[in-house]
Amino acid sequence: IFSKGHRNPQGLYVEGKTILSTEHGPEGGDEINKIVIGKNYGWPLASYGTYYNTNEKKYLKSHVKYGYEEPIFTYIPAIGISEIVKIPNEFLNEDDLDNIFFISSLNGKSLFLVKFGKNFEKIIFSEKIFIDQRIRDLKYVQKFNSFLLALEKPSQLAIIKKQ
Repeated sequence: IFSKGHRNPQGLYVEGKTILSTEHGPEGGDEINKIVIGKNYGWPLASYGTYYNTNEKKYLKSHVKYGYEEPIFTYIPAIGISEIVKIPNEFLNEDDLDNIFFISSLNGKSLFLVKFGKNFEKIIFSEKIFIDQRIRDLKYVQKFNSFLLALEKPSQLAIIKKQ
């Protein structure tokens, strides 16, 4: 077992020793986690989301207080988080921007432009780009310096390219 306490991973980014996971939370509480070997991320005991259809049960909100890893970021309300993809510098035409990613969403019908801090311990900014479609998947196509989006209804492909 590499790590535990994950609810519903949707996207995974791996580069060197860095592993980032996007995970659906319960009602609310979608997470971005930096995955470290041997760590526990708290599920099913800790979450910033809430139980569906009941106020009687509550999750532990603090992860670290109970020995779990805190998420890098939690979306409240949930965005229906899905894929995470690093944006290459050639797409941005910026050499001094590092750790910039797209995170796609189902419920939010948006892409989120996200910048992580140097060691992926925090998010510097998260900007919502409304697409008006549930985004199932997202891939960078180096040959065309573009992103390909798999949209849900109607089933379509969309292209994002820099002008």
